[in-house]
Amino acid sequence: MARLASPGPCSTQTPEPGESSPRVGATIPAPEASPVGPAPLPVWTRFLPAGRVVVREGDPGSSMFVILEGKVGVYREAGSREARLVTQLSGGGFFGELAMMAKCPRTASVVTLERTVLRELSHTGLSLTGSRYGLDAPVVAMRCRERLLADALCGSPVLSELSPELWAQLGSALVPCAVEAGAQLLTYGQPGEALYILLRGRCGVFHTHADGHTTAYPDMVEGDLFGEVSLLRGHRATATVKALTPCTLLRLDRDVFRKHFWGQAEMRRALVRLGLARMHRTMDVIANPGG
Repeated sequence: MARLASPGPCSTQTPEPGESSPRVGATIPAPEASPVGPAPLPVWTRFLPAGRVVVREGDPGSSMFVILEGKVGVYREAGSREARLVTQLSGGGFFGELAMMAKCPRTASVVTLERTVLRELSHTGLSLTGSRYGLDAPVVAMRCRERLLADALCGSPVLSELSPELWAQLGSALVPCAVEAGAQLLTYGQPGEALYILLRGRCGVFHTHADGHTTAYPDMVEGDLFGEVSLLRGHRATATVKALTPCTLLRLDRDVFRKHFWGQAEMRRALVRLGLARMHRTMDVIANPGG
């Protein structure tokens, strides 16, 4: 396969020869340089220098990458101008599968920490050659789900209380989904069809009063759950939830919950606690619309 020339340097700082790689938790300026361009073939090899942006958080993505040689850093935006190193991946590791499989924006930026050789695979490329790396579509889909669940577990105090056994069952039922800014996930007064776990992005929450005016609740942020009141009690949604940014979520459909999780007292208790707190907040807003 042809060797690709590097399209240009990255704006991030890279270690000098002999310096150690950055530690997890270290921050860099949020990557602004354009990531590598689209691969011309389903399977493509990229030879990249240190400091090259491979993928950038928030960008669309339709391919994944296997590390043949070298090392990359995975960065999440920690502020408007900073990105925090959350992990490093080296030879044999892979990344980018979530955006490809779930058709959602890239959830992190990936920057080479040293000279690195990557094999880029599209959906077709994964089918053709994934088995060479111990990867096929079911394995990659399972890994996507594991990463999404790990994100949800870390970000949600409610979910972190669940037992590992229940998590294993829940993992097979949650479905990744991505929505654009402006998408309405719950509508006040309408039946709720699912429980949502927000993994990436921000959602606005609004209560509509009898006279038609609305009151905003605090925004939903990464790790928040919503839709549990309708799921548990069959009530209509007590608020409208709308995506303020592109969002990546996990969705548990009501029928699946009723069939497989209604008898799980542990999960019901966790959702009831969350639902009661949310209903009390709703009643406060209704009682004090100007507050």
